[in-house]
Amino acid sequence: MQILNLEQGLFFEMGDGKNWRVVHPDMGATQITLNHGIHAPGQEFTQHIHDESEDAIVCVEGSGSIRQGDIYTPITAGEMMFIPAGEVHGTKNTTDQSARMMSFQAPPDMALYRGERNHALGQSPRPTNGHVSSVQVIDMGKAGPVFGKPCDWRNVVSDQKGAQHLSLDFIQLQVGEAFEHQAQPTESVYVFINGSAQVIAGEVTPSNEKRWNLTFKDVIFLSAGDTFSLCVTTPNADNQSTKLVYCRSLARTC
Repeated sequence: MQILNLEQGLFFEMGDGKNWRVVHPDMGATQITLNHGIHAPGQEFTQHIHDESEDAIVCVEGSGSIRQGDIYTPITAGEMMFIPAGEVHGTKNTTDQSARMMSFQAPPDMALYRGERNHALGQSPRPTNGHVSSVQVIDMGKAGPVFGKPCDWRNVVSDQKGAQHLSLDFIQLQVGEAFEHQAQPTESVYVFINGSAQVIAGEVTPSNEKRWNLTFKDVIFLSAGDTFSLCVTTPNADNQSTKLVYCRSLARTC
C-alpha cells in the first residue's frame, strides 16, 4: 500500500498541458496506471489510440471536451469518459478556465510514457469515415448504486457494463461514515477528489499502526491483498461530502 499525490508524480509530455504519471510501472504497478493533467484554456492532450488498454478519464475540476477528429463532446467536473481500446481520443480545454483531469488505463500503455502517442501537429490518428464512437460520457453521481455499502457507493464502469480491463466506482461519505477495503486479487487505486478522511492500513497492531489524514489530490495505491479502513471524522468545508474515485484492474489471475 502506497500513499501518493496527483501532483507528485513524474512529468511526461503529451500535447501542451502539464501531465504527471502517478501510478505506473516505475513505482511498482503492473496492472493499472493513473495519470493526472492540468490544462489551461485552449491546451490539448494529443489525440491517440491505446491498442489494448481501456481508458477511464475523470474530470476533477473545470470542464472541457473529448476530441475525436472534428467531433468535440463536452465533459464537466463530476463526469467521466470510458474509452474502449482502439478508439481515437484526446482531450481539449475548450473553456476559459483551467481544467484538471485524471485518467486510468488498464493494462498499462507504456508507449504513452515513451512519447510514441505524442503525435506532431496534424499527424494524430483520426476516426475513419462513418465510424460510430463507443466512447461513453457518464455522470458519476447518477450511476447505479451499489446496495449494501455503508455509504453512497455507485458503480460507473464494470465488466457487467461492457468493460474488459477495469472497473470504476464513485464514493461519497458524510461525517461519521466509514468503509473497509477488502483484499482484492488485483491492483486498485483510490483518489480523493473532495474532502478528507482518516485512513488506517490493514493487518497492523497498535505498536506499528499506519495512519494517515488524507485530503483532496491524495492517492491510495493498493497491491493485490492490501487492506485498509477509512472514516470521515471531521466536517468538510461547507459540509460537503468526501468524494473518492475507486478504480480496479480486472486482470485475470491464476
